[in-house]
Amino acid sequence: MRHRAAIRHKHLRLGHAKLTRAKTVLGAKTETDAIERALALVVGEYTLDQPLKRAKGRMHLWKVFR
Repeated sequence: MRHRAAIRHKHLRLGHAKLTRAKTVLGAKTETDAIERALALVVGEYTLDQPLKRAKGRMHLWKVFR
């Protein structure tokens, strides 16, 4: 069973143009959604990269992006 992560209010200083671009690229409706999607991508990439780093060249794997 998954536990729902606690939601915390954070005040961030972010570049407006970069945030607007992230909303467009990620197809997000809100700035909060854009940040959530971007963080999910980063965490997902980290999860994929760890087994590759442990393999240290013992196998040949290629990442396939959408």
